[in-house]
Amino acid sequence: MNVVHRTTGLAIILAAMALFMAASENAAAQSMQVVPADVIMVKMKLGESIAYDHIIVSGNLSSDRLALSAKQILRIPFEVKVQPSDSPRIANSSISIKNSWIDGDVDLSNALFQRSVRFENTIFARNVSFKNCEFRQEASFEGCRFDGATDFSKSQFKGAADLSWSQIRGPAIFTDTQFGDYAIFYLTDFLGKVSMSGAKFIGPTSFEGSRLLDNADFNSTQFGSVVLFDGAQFFKGAGFLRAAFGDFASFNQTLFEEISFSEARFSAPVFFVRTEFNRSAAFDSASFASTASFNGARFNGSASFDKAVFNEVAELNSCTYEGPVDFSGTQFGVESSFNDSVYNGTVGFLGAAFLGFADFSGSHFAEDVDFSGTNFEGPVDFSRSRFSREARLFGAQFRRNVYMESCRIACLNMTGASYPWIFLHWEAIGDFDSDASAYSCILKNYENLGWQQDANDCSSDFERRNGFW
Repeated sequence: MNVVHRTTGLAIILAAMALFMAASENAAAQSMQVVPADVIMVKMKLGESIAYDHIIVSGNLSSDRLALSAKQILRIPFEVKVQPSDSPRIANSSISIKNSWIDGDVDLSNALFQRSVRFENTIFARNVSFKNCEFRQEASFEGCRFDGATDFSKSQFKGAADLSWSQIRGPAIFTDTQFGDYAIFYLTDFLGKVSMSGAKFIGPTSFEGSRLLDNADFNSTQFGSVVLFDGAQFFKGAGFLRAAFGDFASFNQTLFEEISFSEARFSAPVFFVRTEFNRSAAFDSASFASTASFNGARFNGSASFDKAVFNEVAELNSCTYEGPVDFSGTQFGVESSFNDSVYNGTVGFLGAAFLGFADFSGSHFAEDVDFSGTNFEGPVDFSRSRFSREARLFGAQFRRNVYMESCRIACLNMTGASYPWIFLHWEAIGDFDSDASAYSCILKNYENLGWQQDANDCSSDFERRNGFW
């Protein structure tokens, strides 16, 4: 499913949910049973099962109340402060609250939930805190709406954590949170800022189709298993600085504005197929241990892969770059392909290293492209490519053959370049802006290939340029 269809479908679903929730809120006071928050806290204190459907929870839910006896919870007003404690508040109850409305604050921080916790299709009307909690079994918040700030920082989910189809309207804080099993944020809407910095996702993780409308911080986050961001949309800045991906990662058809994966580590295959980067995209010093695919990606702003390392296959085929691109100092391993791509801004590969085959066939470079000081250990294919401005190969080292059949190059600088064979007809070069040594080198190349007409044309151009006739 493409992003447009996914987005359209999601918009319809969310609109329907909004209408339903609005209607539900208007009728809630008349059609839903009101349950005092302290009644729920008493059951939690006694370890009794908590199971409600279509209720309004009046008052505040607070883990501090668990320090009291059951009788004290019912007798002592909430306004009387309980001595805070850093020790965990034990909650032995299974909790199931569905299709409900929680009217007060929820502060269950420092709680240890021994059994399953399920808040589903429920509205949290005010702030919610599960900070520093431990969920021993499944925790589900599927289809919930959080109207205030939502804080799960430093919590541990031992079982599956499900926040799919939810909407978080305020800040969403998952800083240093640990997910030990499945973590599901499928089609979740984050309307406020998101902080996942330092979080650890040990099990499979899904952010498929999620929308993040404000800044999102995934810096130093660790993903230990498969992670899917397919079709997700980041409407403001997002950071995955120094994030670690230990297994397969997929960002196919994801929409980014300003994004940074600088110093990120990908230990398994990663895919950014048909991903759209609307503003700057930074992969500086990122490392890719396995296949990295950006096929069909579109970079509408600047793109930087400065000093990145691709240890195996790098696929950047059929990409579109509207702004400047920087691959300076980048290392490419077994194979790298850039074929049939369009570069509308300047391109830099200064000091890059290609350890295997490099394929640039069929690509179009609208502005200057700089391969100065680049080292090509394997064969290089530029056939069918077009260079509308200068192609600078100053000091480039080609250890194997260079294929440039059917190329068109407006201006070529090969001063200081070395190569065993280069298959490039002289008529394909508009201006050979190089020194005498470069002329001598390519002339010898034509003679070795037996391309006599190209040798004659090259020699004539050299004589003309140096005023011999």
